[in-house]
Amino acid sequence: MRRIPLNTPTFGDEEINAAIEVLKSTYVTMGKRCRQFEQAFAEYLGMDEAIFVNSGSSANLLVFFALANHAVPRLKGKRRFVPGSEVIVPAVSWSTTFWPIVQAGGIPVFVDSDPHTLQMKPDAMCAALSDKTAAVCPVHVLGNAVPMDEVLAFAEENDLWVVEDTCEALGARYDRKLTGTFGDAATFSFFFSHHITTIEGGMIVTRHKELAELLRCLRAHGWTRDLKSRQETEALYPQIDSDYLFINTGFNLRPTEINAAFGLIQLRKLDGFNQRRREMASLLNQRLFPLIEQGIFYSMQPAAGADTVWFGYPVICREQRIRKALKDHLYQHNVETRPIICGNMARQPALAHVPHRVSGDLSGADKIMDRGLLWGLSPLMSNDDLEYVAEIILEFAACL
Repeated sequence: MRRIPLNTPTFGDEEINAAIEVLKSTYVTMGKRCRQFEQAFAEYLGMDEAIFVNSGSSANLLVFFALANHAVPRLKGKRRFVPGSEVIVPAVSWSTTFWPIVQAGGIPVFVDSDPHTLQMKPDAMCAALSDKTAAVCPVHVLGNAVPMDEVLAFAEENDLWVVEDTCEALGARYDRKLTGTFGDAATFSFFFSHHITTIEGGMIVTRHKELAELLRCLRAHGWTRDLKSRQETEALYPQIDSDYLFINTGFNLRPTEINAAFGLIQLRKLDGFNQRRREMASLLNQRLFPLIEQGIFYSMQPAAGADTVWFGYPVICREQRIRKALKDHLYQHNVETRPIICGNMARQPALAHVPHRVSGDLSGADKIMDRGLLWGLSPLMSNDDLEYVAEIILEFAACL
């Protein structure tokens, strides 16, 4: 019996040897390789600034703390993020989309998600606006894309910050433009199961140079050491040792040279990985089409205008009992599954202890939570692996 895990590592000897070279150099903390990876990543996206951090969740944390910081640039037409400010977010996402908003003093406002595309509904986003709204955080779920033209129009009309959570959609496009290049800032994750891996790691990109400098400062204790404007800043405080000058609060969210060595190699492989993901999703769509046609379940529908880079293969079952039975059947045949992210986050018990607001009906998010599951779509899976998964699902459907 085959074993089909949710994810398989996409790194090999090239990445391992690069990590060994870093260790042999003895320079392992954030340095020139991290700067090289930042530059390569910014160039891939066509962005001005990239800030490498130790995880995708740290990327979200850093962005929202920057928005709440006294030194955030006063960009024309942007509301201030103050304690109690609201951030509109889709109910279907991972916890680290929401916790940084709360930790920075904000209030997440949950809106519904489309159960076909799995993305935030633009009309639900618009209905969630209040006089406390300071930002909107579209989340590109499972390699699909949020309709960003509607998000940007809404944000511009209401003077809102746009923070794109792109942790699950590196390389996806909306209207031929890469996700993560629309907002004021965007975050990415390089966890081992994501589109590329640096073992652990994340990135923030932005076109706002002052915001990028603030993010660099907050990334490392509020220190001036990693600022591009270091000399000019340190000249303002000649009485303090310039090597140990702190101008803000901050964290230690720095990556290592080992992470960057992985990232530089993985980034070169990204387009190939994503093309393979598209091919595999297409093969499964073809093999499972009879079940989709019968209405037993349906797979994720690419959003209009989106070029999807499938993070996994999600399905929404006709009934909750079918979802449970399918999950059990796949488990019995060594195919690992999981919910679609963590379902409707507003239903998770942790929210009883967290300030938040629910806007409107979350029936789409409930459907995704109650009837949805996914299995892996690693670019290293073989066509035989895909055929095995398809066969056991077809076998399952024949017994319904």
